[in-house]
Amino acid sequence: MNARYTRSAVALVVNSHHAARRALCDRITASFANIQLWEAATIPDALAVLDELHIDIVLIDGEASGISGLKGTRAVLERSPAVSVVIMSAFNEPACRSAASRAGAMAFVNKRSINSELMQVLADLVGEREVPFSPLS
Repeated sequence: MNARYTRSAVALVVNSHHAARRALCDRITASFANIQLWEAATIPDALAVLDELHIDIVLIDGEASGISGLKGTRAVLERSPAVSVVIMSAFNEPACRSAASRAGAMAFVNKRSINSELMQVLADLVGEREVPFSPLS
């Protein structure tokens, strides 16, 4: 077996759409044995979770309601500088990717390629080989 299970991680998924948040959590849970997930609907909710728990990774919807993903990234990193922030966005222009990097995000994932791109980013962060995803028929 060549899996590189080097450590577990705690991730926080921030998305104002409950169904999208649950679907992403289900996808991550099905693919990674070593990622414990928490959820927040808003950036203020996410900041409250950061105050209570040790979080390694924060996945932020770039179009989060109430605050932009960039402002959310800055707020998260101000509260918890060691966390790895990943912004997920439907906007995939180079300017968006640059802005995410300047805000402190360690990765920017296009929502259209979330099943491959985000799963690779998470695998890299936790040093774990992803379990191949088989969508339910």
